[in-house]
Amino acid sequence: MKGGRRRLAKAYVTTPVLRGIMAGLPGVLGATGNPLAAGVGVTMSAFDAALVAHLSSKVEPNRIELGDRTESRLCQLEDSGRLDESALKSPEFHALAFQAALAAAGETDSDKIDLYAAILAGAVSRDRPPHLNVRALLATMTFLTAEEMRLARQFYDDFNQDDHAIIDGVPTPAWGPDTGLYLKHLESADLLMPEWARGRPFEGSAGTYFVTDTFHRLMKLVGQTDG
Repeated sequence: MKGGRRRLAKAYVTTPVLRGIMAGLPGVLGATGNPLAAGVGVTMSAFDAALVAHLSSKVEPNRIELGDRTESRLCQLEDSGRLDESALKSPEFHALAFQAALAAAGETDSDKIDLYAAILAGAVSRDRPPHLNVRALLATMTFLTAEEMRLARQFYDDFNQDDHAIIDGVPTPAWGPDTGLYLKHLESADLLMPEWARGRPFEGSAGTYFVTDTFHRLMKLVGQTDG
């Protein structure tokens, strides 16, 4: 039964239908970008060439990596008795898996693909955060770069290691010349919050930031199979 469940879990992530769709994307998008380029020897623009190069080299490898990483995490849930098989078989998870595969196709950093795998696995954990819109969360994570997610996790760790951070916040981080841009993106994703945000029970001083409830719930979700 255990082996059967594992094969079933993998099937929902690396289904042949999904594999065929993802493998066909480079050709489809290449033709869409320049319909005269196929078969008539028309030179593609630099943009089209870059697009096709990325799709042809990343779509299938990224799909395989996402499938392997997700399967490994699903096995962790299964071994610990926390895999919710009804959630795994649900249409909602099927849609989430396809959404993650599409997101992974555009990535060049394995850390982002691993984040998508952690979100997928967390979504079918019996201990997942309740009432969490995982598809909305995944969509938000898609628009953050791998570097921004690394900085966000660093901030999250620093925040949780400071006994007074829940009241005082954490000083504005020094992330180089693009610090302001990173912070705005993380605020927009509802992961970090400046002290002046109204309606919040915090009393930090100017220039401090707090971790949001959304960030805590995200970390609980991915933490289902981390470590």
